[in-house]
Amino acid sequence: MDSNNSISTAKRNFTYPHQVVTASGLSLEEKRAILAAWASDRFAVESLPTLRHLPGTPLPVTLSSVMDARRQLDRLSGSDDDPPPPPAAILRFRRPGYLREAA
Repeated sequence: MDSNNSISTAKRNFTYPHQVVTASGLSLEEKRAILAAWASDRFAVESLPTLRHLPGTPLPVTLSSVMDARRQLDRLSGSDDDPPPPPAAILRFRRPGYLREAA
């Protein structure tokens, strides 16, 4: 299935980006293509740029939900190369100006 067919599949079957992650019958590349298309500025809702509306889907979704689905897909596939976030305790005890002093 090429990316155009993957996007057509999205139009018919998905309401929310996380449904793409758990969909059976699609390869990892096809899922990534659908989510990449959904995240594209090409499908941004005019005057509400934080929303994306993939043609054929019933309603717009937030860009953050699309990006979260992409991160979830990466984690499930073992290709999550983002470093883990620092523990909250480290962030809580930093002195103001900590990063400016290092420069």
